[in-house]
Amino acid sequence: MRHSLKTLLPLALIPFPALALDIHVAPDRETSTLTAARDALRASGKLGKEPCQVLIHSGTYRLEQPLELTPDDSGSKEHPAVWKAAGDGKVVITGAELLSPTWEETENGIFRTRVPGKDAIDQLFANGKRQILARYPNLGAGFLPVGKDKSVRGKQAGNVPYDGSTPNAWDASKAKDWADPTGAFLHGMHSGLWGSQHYRVLGKKPDGSLDYEGGWQNNRSSSPHKGYRMAENIFEELDSPGEWFHDTKSGWLYYQPAEGIDLQTATFEAVRQIKHLINFHGETETSEMTLTRTGNSLREMTVETHQTTTPVRHIRIEGLTFTGTARTFMETREPLLRSDWSIYRGGALHLRGTEHITIARCRFEELGGNAVFVDSYNKHTEILSNRFRDNGASDVNLVGSFAAVRDPAFGYRSPAPPLDEIDTTPGPKSDDYPADCRIADNLMTRCGRFEKQVAGVNLSMSSRVTISHNTISHTPRAAINICDGTWGGHLIEWNDCFETVLETHDHGAFNSWGRDRIWHSANPSGPNQRDKSGKALISHYIEKFPDSPKWDPYQTTIIRHNRMHCDHGWDIDLDDGSSNYEITHNLCLAGGLKTREGYHRIVKNNIILDNYTCNVPYPKPTYDVFESNIIWSETVYRSTNPALWGGSRNRTFVHNPDAARTEPATALQQETLDDKDSLYGNARFIDPDNGNFQVAEDSPALQTGFRNFPMAGFGVTSPDLQAEAATPNIRLPEKAATNTYRTAKSNKFLGARIKNLTNDAEVTATGVHEKRGTYLVDVPAGSKLAAYGFKSGDVVLTVGNRPTPTARSFRSTLTKLKPGKHDANVWRDQQSIPLTIHIK
Repeated sequence: MRHSLKTLLPLALIPFPALALDIHVAPDRETSTLTAARDALRASGKLGKEPCQVLIHSGTYRLEQPLELTPDDSGSKEHPAVWKAAGDGKVVITGAELLSPTWEETENGIFRTRVPGKDAIDQLFANGKRQILARYPNLGAGFLPVGKDKSVRGKQAGNVPYDGSTPNAWDASKAKDWADPTGAFLHGMHSGLWGSQHYRVLGKKPDGSLDYEGGWQNNRSSSPHKGYRMAENIFEELDSPGEWFHDTKSGWLYYQPAEGIDLQTATFEAVRQIKHLINFHGETETSEMTLTRTGNSLREMTVETHQTTTPVRHIRIEGLTFTGTARTFMETREPLLRSDWSIYRGGALHLRGTEHITIARCRFEELGGNAVFVDSYNKHTEILSNRFRDNGASDVNLVGSFAAVRDPAFGYRSPAPPLDEIDTTPGPKSDDYPADCRIADNLMTRCGRFEKQVAGVNLSMSSRVTISHNTISHTPRAAINICDGTWGGHLIEWNDCFETVLETHDHGAFNSWGRDRIWHSANPSGPNQRDKSGKALISHYIEKFPDSPKWDPYQTTIIRHNRMHCDHGWDIDLDDGSSNYEITHNLCLAGGLKTREGYHRIVKNNIILDNYTCNVPYPKPTYDVFESNIIWSETVYRSTNPALWGGSRNRTFVHNPDAARTEPATALQQETLDDKDSLYGNARFIDPDNGNFQVAEDSPALQTGFRNFPMAGFGVTSPDLQAEAATPNIRLPEKAATNTYRTAKSNKFLGARIKNLTNDAEVTATGVHEKRGTYLVDVPAGSKLAAYGFKSGDVVLTVGNRPTPTARSFRSTLTKLKPGKHDANVWRDQQSIPLTIHIK
């Protein structure tokens, strides 16, 4: 008799295949909730040992509390735990409760119904669509504030913040119409359009004006913008289709039906307080840290830091739709070091203390706050092929712990540590931060529906994050933002970012800051930036510690092969202190490229429609390189003083489609005292009208070392996301540079050079909040203006209580002052400073 090998082996040694565990969840099954599925998975004892998956069948799963996934729910590298849609229809995970309204008509087309519970409704959905909390002005109403700047006068709301704003939204004259506005929210933009600020109404003051708290949402807060203001959650403003109001005292929900809504058949859902839907929380040791910051109404606050001891590992979430979380704008308090951002450290999916978590092919729609928040220690997080739309704050945040930062400082005006006390060790001091993560093939549109200091992807205190092949568009601020230099090593490639910075200003489709350990503002007129001899303080740090610019950004961040488009700023904006970047092979379609003060920025082989801006350079050398780029713009370089450039700048090709010949770029050479091999002429783009900016084989641009790079392949790669994604509109520059050098327009007055504040480069260099004022280009020591107390870099706002919006008005006003003391006001070191002028 013949026997197979298996029949001869003992039973225990026969290699039987692993048994898969499938747990099915459906509203009509015994396992009908996600929590029950989690508990069953834990009880099986098979997690990490065998293939295990939770198959979620078609339906809506309503959560009263977030689903908590802990180390007990971990899979393994060989057998990750999978939570996925079963494939028989849409699976919705929501924090919204289903209402059973009985509507009765009141007046003016308004209906009402009783709703149980006293907790205020934060968001209302009708047939799955977000409705409008009663507001003033109405959605789509309002105008840009009227001023002397003719470019904004009377322009109707298009990309107006909050989809409608008006200067009188918070005024006592308007509030008199409101019987009890307690609990209303006031939304206003930062006065410089650097994000938004939000307030909760506490009641009315005796004079009828509103009493409110808030404004801490911007880490560089200011008084609210005078024009861009909106108020909501006010019963008397319920006057437009789709608007609603919940009276928590009486329990009535009021609603004016939107077009197409049948009250008898429509499905109504309400979000109240739930802010997270799934928490992936490892075991941690929790500590408290007290933060002290300047320039914000919350000068001191205590935050928790978490040191991970046991991570959640190897879980995959796939094919689910997440919606229905509460708005978090009043909890956006925590400063991200010295950047302009404050954040709410949470989101619909909150990861803290994890390894190898994958979120794939999910949809994040109309959430109240952040969609995905990767918090503190997280390694190898992957966010792949998801759809994000119409979320209240940012789509994806990766934010480390302050406990990992050496010499952390909070707030724009917080000083750098003293020279003899600074920590000189490069890199982080712990591993409590996101690292080696990947965000790829995601389609993100219209983030920041409620908050405006947001991004499609935001990084802070993180390392080696790959952001690739994402399509990010229609954002109020940046598509991709990096708050600080800690700790670099990121790879940003093949992204398609357009229609960005739509509701704000002075920013980029890609934006970064680098206000790290050694950072001092390079603004020459700023206090605490120079020693008594006038030497920049940053110079002392660089002289003693030449490697200090790379202490925090100790790994190079690479930005390559992206297509970028910005509406109110730069396509790529390396702002204050951003250091250690390599920027190559990018197509910049609208706003140009900027490097403000910083070190070690290599910018090569890019196509830039609009200018290259270098603002307020640091003391030489900066080791910056700007070479072999093509620029198509009326103004090639914008800078406070191009001759102060501290790196190498050469082989630029200045494109003019009407140029008759190729010749040395003499205008650049005279302006910069550099650019000895730069050329001027027609680059001979192949098809710029349709977005192909490759140059012909015989293009003279190739003489500068420029090399063609692909004009396709940007953005998402999944066919279903590609079908849903838009692409940027190509708008070619209307004017191109000539090859004739023209000196900057400025006037000599009382021994100084003055001019009108006219361009974005000057606005971002000075930090002034609008293009209005007299810019003091150069105020030499010993000049009469210097004797009056003015300094180079000042923007004069008023003299003798009279506005000085232009150099002409400043000259006229100052010369007419009578002997004696007079008040003046200047913008200096990015704040308003009073002066007293003594005219003899």
